[in-house]
Amino acid sequence: MFDEMHERFGRRAGWPPSASLVSPFFRIIFETLGPEEAGAFFEKARQAHRKKHQVADAGAYQFGFAQYLAVAIDDSWHGSVRHVAAWEAMKAAHEITRNDNPDFEQYIETAVNVCAEISRTHPAPALASTSS
Repeated sequence: MFDEMHERFGRRAGWPPSASLVSPFFRIIFETLGPEEAGAFFEKARQAHRKKHQVADAGAYQFGFAQYLAVAIDDSWHGSVRHVAAWEAMKAAHEITRNDNPDFEQYIETAVNVCAEISRTHPAPALASTSS
């Protein structure tokens, strides 16, 4: 994550104030879900963030990021401790960036890139098939 943040924002001293606060929440998401599921979750967060802005730009009633994220993910996703931890971490990261530049989507893009790179370079081991 640090390398990708460095690539996007330059030296740490030049990072936006929210960058150092968002990255621990993204780490929680990554560590609890693993690179593939975390990558998919970050993509859902990107969709929710975009939806929030589309609705705001249209001047329609705003349900908010958390509601749009809930709609974007599968209903069976809720409930486990690791999913609750990832959910709360994402909401916190989004809230931290509400009044800061850059846009939350830049952080999401960074996280998606990290997850994709790790998935590419360290694929999950294949499950052994069992015969009956």
